[in-house]
Amino acid sequence: MNIRSSSAVALGLVIAAIAATGGMANSGSANSVQCGIVETAQKGMLVLEGMLTSPVAISGEYRLAIRSSSNGGSSNISQGGYFTAKADEATSLGKVTLNTGSSYNVVFDVTANGKKIECDQDITSLR
Repeated sequence: MNIRSSSAVALGLVIAAIAATGGMANSGSANSVQCGIVETAQKGMLVLEGMLTSPVAISGEYRLAIRSSSNGGSSNISQGGYFTAKADEATSLGKVTLNTGSSYNVVFDVTANGKKIECDQDITSLR
């Protein structure tokens, strides 16, 4: 689980870890599934999107759960279901919009080919 807090300044910056430097979940090989959270700002709001890419077409299930809190209250959001992804194509697996300045906790995981992958890292290279 990641606990994060955003601010207006942080939203203007690129938040990322590049796959080649270990900022993305993978199964240990160069040809593995890569997944993570893309954080962006849109119309003054914080947008969190689960993204996945794979060198081969795959299908499976995903779960994106976010617990957030801000001055206006708190919320629990849970998305999930089956997915299919084409080879070498970024695929969105859930998208949530939160108030700017919210603190949040993200759980994002994917199960494909019988293997569960934790995907709660910040990324931008899949967008």
